[in-house]
Amino acid sequence: MSSSKKPILAILTEAIRFDNQDALKYFSEIQPVHFYESAPYGDLKEEELKNAIKYEGLTDLEQKLLELKPNMIQGAEPYASRKALKLCLVAKKISKKLNIPLIFPMLENKTAEARFGIITAFFMKKILKSYAQASSLIFALNNGAIRNLHQVGISDSKIIKLLYGIWGVETDIFKPLSTNYHLSSTILVLGRLDEAKGLPYVVEAWKSIEQEYPNISIHFAGKGELAHLIDGQRMTHGFVKNSDLPKLINESLFTITASITQPRWEEQVGMTNLQALSCGVPVITTKSGAIPEYVTSEVGILVPEKDSKAIAQAMRKLLDDETLRTEMGQKARQYILDHFDAQKTVEKVEKILLNLL
Repeated sequence: MSSSKKPILAILTEAIRFDNQDALKYFSEIQPVHFYESAPYGDLKEEELKNAIKYEGLTDLEQKLLELKPNMIQGAEPYASRKALKLCLVAKKISKKLNIPLIFPMLENKTAEARFGIITAFFMKKILKSYAQASSLIFALNNGAIRNLHQVGISDSKIIKLLYGIWGVETDIFKPLSTNYHLSSTILVLGRLDEAKGLPYVVEAWKSIEQEYPNISIHFAGKGELAHLIDGQRMTHGFVKNSDLPKLINESLFTITASITQPRWEEQVGMTNLQALSCGVPVITTKSGAIPEYVTSEVGILVPEKDSKAIAQAMRKLLDDETLRTEMGQKARQYILDHFDAQKTVEKVEKILLNLL
């Protein structure tokens, strides 16, 4: 590789999607090459995948990596899934063979014991420790991930807290589309229609106050096993692609994401909240997982998990106070621009990675 070419960052992913691929266009001094096994979400066009490389199994992945000869490699995180664990092993192997820096993101904020059980956790922690020790740098996306790294003896000198991998919000896509968004008559619920996203509590909250607001309608953007809880009078949009989501958000007074901590999972970021805020729309969300690390009381209302009364109270507060909605929406947009703009995140990451070479 000649010195005139950009250094190559090989990114290993199990499933490629819009939010972990599109923002790679913001890299200017490093050439990211995304290796992926599948694109199951259908939110990327063929043109958007032209710079990514599809692999068929781990042997094929290794061969394609050796042919590319990247200058650094990003593996997955071992706590994510079995396939992710295999990608970790490939990344570590290629890093050693090519003598290049290895980096990876850490999102999982449940302890290893909670996620895997005591016996499996013993081995997973050993794997994480070995993998992290072999890495040059680890990007942690929440405090729980940092705790998990500390548990296996990884020091803060190797950890950077940053929205790496999902990068943040593309603020040129998720942006206010009209200055009159606050005149809408719609509430938008974002997330899967299941227990983990708190659907029963949102439905119960709305039923308790809907008679007070005959001119307000509630819409649901998502699919899931509890779709039957939504009757025909409520609009459902099913799975919504990223390209269609900004319009839906902008047509809303505010959004609701009422996540609930599960035995083996909790919110690691809560991207739908950040996307809504970037559109200048306030959010109602729960104090679940890492959400409070990303949403402040100035731009949203945080309520306890599984508390339909608190959700209803928050809905009333925003429905009754147009001035509050407007002020929160204005602060929300600036908050995302200041803290979670994807382009700015990529620029920070690029400087960090260039220092590893």
